Amino acid sequence: RTLAPNNSFVVPLADANISGSFLINSSINDTNNVTRANLTIYNNTGNATGFIAMNLSSGSVIQGYWNVTFDSTTLRDGYYNLSINATDSANLPNRNISENVSVVIDNTKANVTIVVPVNDSTQSGNMLINASVNDSLSNVFNATFSIVSPGTATAWLFANLNSGSISQGYWNTTFDTSTVSNGVYNVTINATDFSGNQQLLNISQFTISNAAADTTAPNV
Repeated sequence: RTLAPNNSFVVPLADANISGSFLINSSINDTNNVTRANLTIYNNTGNATGFIAMNLSSGSVIQGYWNVTFDSTTLRDGYYNLSINATDSANLPNRNISENVSVVIDNTKANVTIVVPVNDSTQSGNMLINASVNDSLSNVFNATFSIVSPGTATAWLFANLNSGSISQGYWNTTFDTSTVSNGVYNVTINATDFSGNQQLLNISQFTISNAAADTTAPNV
């Protein structure tokens, strides 16, 4: 009896955070021709999918790379294992099931709530911007803010995790309101998780009111 195919994952890497459609690629080698390779996705209750046929994308049926693209939105968010079953062309076909690769599927955007500036407040000088950003599955990668009006949009202001954790924390930055004209503005947040989901929202409206500089020459 000949040996079973040698079968190992290239992508995704173990513990990868995934959203949307993603590529699965495996290196499969055999002295006999590899006739087919099938992907299966499991969760903690068993098979989440049936066999998903993979295609030879490069190399040969003796030493090649097999892949398929899978739409993760067809599954619920959660923790999954990926497994590949490769079969060769021996008289008595040999099969090899790869070691499992564990991934996190997360297609849900982070939950965002503004703390300050309070909606409909009036601001001047240096203004603190703070928001609660929560993502319990793949966690929060970063948060940025922009100050926006019909005629103005500042560059994105990178926020720091001020308290809590990357799964449930408070992110803040400061903005010098004197760098824009007085008027009504929105705070826009872009909160991104480790699966690449972006939550882009206007989370607060406020008024900037800075006193005009006194340019009158002093009396002597």
